[in-house]
Amino acid sequence: MTTPPCSGVEARRETDVFVLPEPSATLDLAMDDGAPIRVVRHGNPTGPRVVLSHGNGFASDSYFPFWRPMLDRFDLCLFDFRNCGRNPFHAAEPHGYRRFARDNVAVHGAIAEEWGKKTTIGIFHSMSAIAALLAVTDGVWHWDALVLFDPPVVPPQGNPLHDELLTDGGVLRDAALIRKNRFPDPDELADVFRYLHRFRRLRKGVPELNARSTLRFDPASGEWLLSCPGPVEAGLYVEVGELPIWRKPHPPERPLMIVGADPEADGTSKTASCCRLYSETFGIEYACVPDTSHLLQLEEPERCFALVEDFLSRNGVVA
Repeated sequence: MTTPPCSGVEARRETDVFVLPEPSATLDLAMDDGAPIRVVRHGNPTGPRVVLSHGNGFASDSYFPFWRPMLDRFDLCLFDFRNCGRNPFHAAEPHGYRRFARDNVAVHGAIAEEWGKKTTIGIFHSMSAIAALLAVTDGVWHWDALVLFDPPVVPPQGNPLHDELLTDGGVLRDAALIRKNRFPDPDELADVFRYLHRFRRLRKGVPELNARSTLRFDPASGEWLLSCPGPVEAGLYVEVGELPIWRKPHPPERPLMIVGADPEADGTSKTASCCRLYSETFGIEYACVPDTSHLLQLEEPERCFALVEDFLSRNGVVA
């Protein structure tokens, strides 16, 4: 497959404050080990369904700039993985990709049972994209289309990108291990996102939105706590190197696209180059968004959504 150049639309909106809509419905689930996961529903209940989740250390609400354009047309079902976002903390173990892949399948089935079966599109980023891809490579396909944003697919040993991606992951793991987990106010965490160089491309307003989405208020202490504590988040950054992910997704010839960060952008993660190589190796449709990093949906949400719309239309998933 010939890899296309980075592409996207030019529209861009600056927003100081993102105000989340109230969900039209909620679905509270318990996984088979008791871990709670809440699904929230937004948008058009008569439209095709989009199931969406987040990357490591984030929450589905963090992606509002990306999913906001879907509200009029799509039946949006958002969920946070165990120990993240809206979900109360359950346990530090198991908190890994194989468990996430099982949770993903369980959540999909529960949504269909509660709100009916219909055309369903999975849209996942990073951590949740790897969870979805693990299920697909094992032959579990329950999507009419699947879009994965910058999954950290680690090449086999011997490929230079293998060590480079795991080195990046080690840096993120070490940072998560020493991360502050308590804050007097969400604004303090937002300041962290505004300060750190790797978040420099975030759309205006996203640091505040992400802080609100990843913290929960603790009445006992009067502080705001990270929903997913740093030490729980940390191991995922290197666990990807142990996963049997570098193989052709099964079943083949299904609508699957990987949207990567810009491999040529200054300071971008090695995930971008790995996504490009993975797509070329296994003949998967691929696109990338210019001048973006691993958090591309929070940097160029309109361009990311435009690529999704075009992909779904070309594959006859939506009119």
